[in-house]
Parts: sequence; C-alpha cells; structure tokens
Amino acid sequence: MKSLTTLRNLAGSLSQNTNSANLTLLDQLINDAHRYLLEKYFFNESSTTIVTVAQQQFYDLPYDYSKLKTGTITIGDLKWTPTEILSRADWDKLNVFPYYSDIPNNFFIYNNQIGFWPIPSTAGNTITFNYKRRVTDLTLADYTTGTVTATNGSTTITGAGTGFLANYLPSAGSVLNLNLWIKVTPPGGDGNWYQISAITSATVLTLVNEYQGGTIAGASFTIGQMPLLLEDYHDLLVYRPLMIYFSTIQDNPNKKKEFTDLYETGISMLDNYAGSKALNVNLRGAINTLNPNLYPQNLT
Repeated sequence: MKSLTTLRNLAGSLSQNTNSANLTLLDQLINDAHRYLLEKYFFNESSTTIVTVAQQQFYDLPYDYSKLKTGTITIGDLKWTPTEILSRADWDKLNVFPYYSDIPNNFFIYNNQIGFWPIPSTAGNTITFNYKRRVTDLTLADYTTGTVTATNGSTTITGAGTGFLANYLPSAGSVLNLNLWIKVTPPGGDGNWYQISAITSATVLTLVNEYQGGTIAGASFTIGQMPLLLEDYHDLLVYRPLMIYFSTIQDNPNKKKEFTDLYETGISMLDNYAGSKALNVNLRGAINTLNPNLYPQNLT
C-alpha cells in the first residue's frame, strides 16, 4: 500500500523537482487522479439507513452522497425497490394531488434530497441508501511519533508518547471516512497494514481487524492515509499526474510517453483484475432480465 506521503515523495522524485510548491501541485494531481479512477471503479460504495416519517415525501440524502445505486424501503419482511423518475416534469405529473401509501413505486432526486411516490403514510419503515460516496481528499501526512503496543488477536493498539487525537480528530470517534491505516514496523511488528476504525484517545486506537502479528511493546509504527483505490494499483496515482506534469508543467514528450505507457498498462491490468464484483467494483450495467408475463404461453 502507498500512503499519501509515499505517493507524494515518489511523484516528487520522478518529476525531479521536490520543492514544496511542486509537491503541493503533485498532491492536487494525485487527488484528481484518485477521483478520476473512482468514477469507474466503485471502491467507495457505502450504505446507510433512516426511517420514514408519516406523510413526509422528501428526505435528505447522506452527507457524503455522490451517486445512488439503489434505494429501498423495508416494510415488515418485504423490501421494496422503487423506480427512478428522471425528469421534474414527470415527477410533477405524478404529484398532481397528494397520494399516500407505504408501498413505494417511484423516487426522484432533487436538491440533494430523495422523494418517494406515493408519499409514505406511516412512520418507522426503514429507508436504505446504497450509494457511491464522495471522495475525501488525501491530505494527511504519515504519522510516526511515539511507540505502540500491539497484542496478537486484539483490535486495540495502545500508544506511548503519541498524539492520535490531536493529529487526526477534535474528539474521540470513527476515522473510517479518513481511510487511515497503521503498520507496526518489523522486526518487532508484522509489517502489515491494518485499517483503523476509531481513535479513542491520544494513546488508544481501534482496528477494523484483529492484529495478527506477535505481541509487541514499544514498537515503532507508521499511520498513513490511504487511497480507496485497490492497493496493487496505487502507482496509477503517480503515473497519471506525471503524464500531465510532463505535458503541461514541463514539456518533455519522452517522459510523457514513458508515464503514459505505464499508466495505460496499469489500467489494462486493473480492468482485467477488477472484473468481478467480489472485488467490490462495478464495471457493467444492470443485467437485462426477461419478464415471463410479457409473453403468451401455451397452456394446453
């Protein structure tokens, strides 16, 4: 895995210009490349729920909403998936007069809200949003101050001389939206990256998965902010910026071609590797299905 700091330093070295102004420019190009790639590869999917309010038609979309994949309303044991209305004119035609029902038929997205038709008639039914999140900019440098204690089979990492909260959060809470990972440095640590789910205090953080290395105290560590892109292809976040860099900032056709070739090779490999939904990507549209009710059947 390559954190923002690693990507920044690598891009700076390959551009042969490591002054602060150039590194700041490369930071922006790295973030642009990250957003660009996540437009195609859905590594930033999420799901959240709210509940219906009686006779309320419109509901706020999640704060980090980018594009809805599906929206459902669960009523008892039944999960309903309404159909999207694409134009305001068609939506207004449906809503000539108020019509209330708990069974949704359509939805319409407008002004960062989602509306349902018919209007939900009762409260407490679960609305589920399955959506693509907006991509948070990579802005946080690697953090290595202090030492940590890691215990085999535990999700708790305890620090000494650390300032986890001061560096990342104003108060204790989840950091999943920041996509922070920690590596306990070998030979004491196992050298694997573990995603951080929450920071409890200046000296305590929680992992998503249990630490698998041997129990170790007083070990050095690195906390890095990671891209959402599949880790084997983090280099693409360097190659694309350098394609742009050597075509606009420095006119160097040979370097531009070099990094263009590297980028296109990586994209081709990513397309082949990420063609399965098991890798949490979406490279194709919906599968067309046939409705047998549309076709006459010979029952004799």
